[in-house]
Amino acid sequence: MSKKNNIPVFELSKEAKAGLFVRMVDSTVIKSGDHDIDIAHRDNSYLLFILQSGNGRFLLDFEEFHFQAPAFGLIRPEQVHRLVDHQAAKGWLVAFDPGLLDPELVQSVRLLTLSPLPDLNSDKLASIHELVRLLYTLFWSADSRSITLQHLLNALVSAVCDLHQSVNKASGYTESRADEITLAFRQLVEQQYIDWKRPAHYAEALHVSVNHLTDTIKQKTGFPVSYWIQHQTMLEAKRLLYHTQGTVKDVAYRLGFSDQHYFSRLFRKVTGHTPIEFRQLFHDLSTKTPPSAIL
Repeated sequence: MSKKNNIPVFELSKEAKAGLFVRMVDSTVIKSGDHDIDIAHRDNSYLLFILQSGNGRFLLDFEEFHFQAPAFGLIRPEQVHRLVDHQAAKGWLVAFDPGLLDPELVQSVRLLTLSPLPDLNSDKLASIHELVRLLYTLFWSADSRSITLQHLLNALVSAVCDLHQSVNKASGYTESRADEITLAFRQLVEQQYIDWKRPAHYAEALHVSVNHLTDTIKQKTGFPVSYWIQHQTMLEAKRLLYHTQGTVKDVAYRLGFSDQHYFSRLFRKVTGHTPIEFRQLFHDLSTKTPPSAIL
C-alpha cells in the first residue's frame, strides 16, 4: 500500500541509545527534531512528557487535551496525535521502545492515558524531577550503560504512575479487581480488535468466563464488550479516513472487512456519517476547531 494511505509513523531519534531518547524541551526546541509534531502522526515508541512550566494543548485521537504545568502526559505508540500550540512550555521528553517497559508497569501506564492530565502539586513531584534529571544526565554521558538507563527509566515511569495513583486516591478512587480486568481488556482490544471479534476471545485471554467479563465491562464502563471492539475498529477507521488518502475499500480491507458496503453501513450507523461524508466534513473544518466538537 502506498505511503499516502498510511498515517505517518515516526521512529525514535537517531541519537537514541538502546531504544531510549531523553531531551530537555523549551519553547525554542519543542518543535525541532527528527519529525514534524505539528502534523497528525504516530510514534513507534512511548512518549512521556514531564512539564515544569508553561501550557498548551494537543489533539489525541479526536480529543483535545489542555496541559498546564506542573503536569505530565504519556502517549502510546498506536495513538494518533499532534501538538496544536504551546506557551512557554519547558520540561523533558522521554521516548522509549515498548520493550524497555517492565511488564508489571504496562497496565499502570495505561491508567495515565485514561483521564485528563492531572496537576502534580505533590511532594513526590520533586523526586520525579530528580529522576528525570539523572536519566537525562546519564543518557548524554559518554560512558552510560544501557542496563542502567533501562532501570532508571522504569524507576521514573513507576514514580509517575505512583503519583498518578496517589492523585486518584486523594479524590476517593481505589482500584479493584474489576478495574484490573477492564484495563487489561481495553489493552487487548487495542492489540487484537482486527482479528478478535467475539467476547470469548478476550475472556479466554484474561482467564475469566465470558459472563464475568461481560458483567464486569458493562458495570465499569456502561457499555458491553462488543461496543468496545466496535469502538476501537471505528476509531481506527476515523484515523485512516481523516489522516490518509486511502479509499474506503482500502480502509475496510485494512480493518478486516471483506465487504466494503457492510463496513460503510456500520460506519454510518456508529458515526451518523458515511465514510466519504466523514472525511469531507473533517477536511472542511478549520484547523482551529477540535474534531471532538462535532463527534
